[in-house]
Amino acid sequence: MPNLYRSREGAPTAIDTKTQLSTLGSQTSPGPLLVPGGASFLKALHVSGVSSGEAAGQYAFLIRLEGPGIERGNFTVAAGAGGNAVATGAHTRIPSVRVPVNIAVKPGQAILVFAEAVGVDMGTYQIGATLEFGDSVGDEGETKGEVTVEGDITAVDTLTRLTAQGSISETSRLTPPDATLLKRVIYSIASDAAADGEVNYILRLGGDAIKGGEQSFIIGAESFIDVATGGDGENVAMVPIILDNLDLEITPNETLDISVEMAGVDVGSATAVITAIFV
Repeated sequence: MPNLYRSREGAPTAIDTKTQLSTLGSQTSPGPLLVPGGASFLKALHVSGVSSGEAAGQYAFLIRLEGPGIERGNFTVAAGAGGNAVATGAHTRIPSVRVPVNIAVKPGQAILVFAEAVGVDMGTYQIGATLEFGDSVGDEGETKGEVTVEGDITAVDTLTRLTAQGSISETSRLTPPDATLLKRVIYSIASDAAADGEVNYILRLGGDAIKGGEQSFIIGAESFIDVATGGDGENVAMVPIILDNLDLEITPNETLDISVEMAGVDVGSATAVITAIFV
């Protein structure tokens, strides 16, 4: 069968609060989002989201998929981040990004799509998601599960372990019982640009789950210099970034430690959201 696509969007208004995406523009009541007949997999999500920028701060997004249409139960994934130093006006425009997920689904059953903002309350948000269905799994292989965490990094050269997941203060970080590899990482990170400086962001994956010991990755960089007097700051937004084909051997049913730190000259506080995908 050809790929089929279904979309929902919405406007969360508070951090750490799960908000169902239940509209589609002029379709204010489009009805339940059902897995199309003949579809066996949700192959990918196409996601984009922004904040209103009404406050100086930083934030990140989660997308949560729930309902009887998800074969293995709930699925959560990193969906973007952003921040700004001032709240006196700015313009943000970001594209949707295709995030491969490859999870098994049940035809004819409903999937509920939720979004959640984490970090600092930035006012209101707008976020949308397109679900891409098909009858075969993508080249990356069927996903057996995920671990998604988020948190704030508030100082340079300070290892920060991420253990929360928005409204879930302590989420499970156990690897799936039938997985053998950590296939990909999906992440977004952004700061509030509260100080003049420049940093690299470092991701560390460790714990008993990783057979080869701790793995480290440089996942980005950011800098800031004071806004000119009377000027407006720039709203910084990061789409979800995918580290694919990592193929890290794992031990099932063990804890994955996910940590992020800033290295360099302090730029303020940052919020990071990280999803590890297992096959």
